[in-house]
Amino acid sequence: MTNWSFDPEKKSGTLLFEGDMTINHIGELKDCLVEALDSAEQVTVDVSAATTIDVAGLQLLCACHRSSTERGKRMCLRIGGNVQFSQFLDETGFAQDFICNHDDANEGLCNPQN
Repeated sequence: MTNWSFDPEKKSGTLLFEGDMTINHIGELKDCLVEALDSAEQVTVDVSAATTIDVAGLQLLCACHRSSTERGKRMCLRIGGNVQFSQFLDETGFAQDFICNHDDANEGLCNPQN
């Protein structure tokens, strides 16, 4: 369901979510996000392979994004070609919560259009 890759030199990592990001998996998702944010200064959450998302999953992402900002860390959302995820962000009004800019064009593609 998740895959964490971490670069200690850059103090950044990517957390890839595959499959369901729903209330049924919220505990596991939270644990993975907390662990990632504890170990890295910048975390890219890659949802390009997520197949299902519900409001609970989005709320968790939003809460972690807010928490990372408060801790002086960066959390970004990489949507890739996941049109279903992008549409759900727009429909629920969460799209604006994840737009941010980074110096490295290969990391932190947060804009839902990317």
